[in-house]
Amino acid sequence: MICAKYSRLPLTLCILFWGMLSSFIIPMSGFDTGLRSDNFQDLILFVLIPILVFEAALNLNTKVMRPLIGAILFSATIGMIIAASIAAAIMYYLIGETQGFPWIAALITGLVISATDPVAVVTQLKEAKAPEKLATLIEGESLFNDATAIVLYGILLAIALGEHQVTGMGGVWLLVKVMLGGSLVGAVLAKLAIFILKVIPATSANYTVTSLALAYGSFYLAEHILNLSGIIAVLIAALVAKNALLGLRANKVEIHQSWEFLSFVANLFVFYLMGLVFTFTMFSDQWFAMLIGILAAFVSRLVACYVSIGFGKFVLKHSVEWNYGPVMVWGGLRGVVTIALVLSLPVELHYWWTIQSIGFGVVLFTLVVQATTNPWLVRKIDFKQKLN
Repeated sequence: MICAKYSRLPLTLCILFWGMLSSFIIPMSGFDTGLRSDNFQDLILFVLIPILVFEAALNLNTKVMRPLIGAILFSATIGMIIAASIAAAIMYYLIGETQGFPWIAALITGLVISATDPVAVVTQLKEAKAPEKLATLIEGESLFNDATAIVLYGILLAIALGEHQVTGMGGVWLLVKVMLGGSLVGAVLAKLAIFILKVIPATSANYTVTSLALAYGSFYLAEHILNLSGIIAVLIAALVAKNALLGLRANKVEIHQSWEFLSFVANLFVFYLMGLVFTFTMFSDQWFAMLIGILAAFVSRLVACYVSIGFGKFVLKHSVEWNYGPVMVWGGLRGVVTIALVLSLPVELHYWWTIQSIGFGVVLFTLVVQATTNPWLVRKIDFKQKLN
């Protein structure tokens, strides 16, 4: 908090620095945190990510989002796949298989650096009184594209580890199955939660506990029992149960505050973990891969955003303007999901170090450069001007 107050750096960047400092102090003190590379994946994907996804879905303005849902879903699925594919191609051909970076590594990296974090950008847009639909478009696209990235990451990771042999239509069917199945699980459990809310005392504590049970219950049932997408289940559960959870004005503020606090802690903890495992040898050994990753992240985001805007404007006939593009591209910060995914990489993959270095490099660039210059960009754009 002190670092962010006096340095004017983003709080997440300050927490990252604290994590880096702790990585030197903790070993010297002889204290064992118990954190190992083999339990990072469970901690991040099964404990922290459900909190972040559920809270983001609760805060989404569904009234503004509804007319934009086609553009959001296109951007979060087809747009995400376009971005990940372009990023993967750039990294594969510029880094190369001769450097121990095969296609599967490039595809995994392309996915993790295509997941965006809208929190800082949405705040800046609201302060600049930008159109609410732009903020909702960015927030909704980020939420759904994070879910898509996590689902595809799990599939690619299984292929990389030799757990699945997926090709062609088999891969498409697997993706559709886990996403639709996860959606069904989330919707059914949300309906059950809504029924429970009707029969229990209407207190903020009961509502908060029910929402927590819904978030983790939907994730566990879909992910561990049914082998479907737990993240999609959490997302759909939150969207379906949102009105019931926040319906009582007396409880609305307390529930929002509870989830915002949980999300805040989870967010900072992920950045702290990044600092703990970050080493300066990443810069000395992987500086070239980091630069290629930053280039790939920018170019792929640029193409994907303008393809999505064009699709929304001309095919879906949404009121999506071309001058939204610069903010969507430059404001596509990479954050907690990118960090979470690269921290959860199995060390059995011989290229895990390269992927993690690229992910960290891209996140650092977006925090230090994009996040600090985006407010200037937002102020300079005339959002009232319509470009044909």
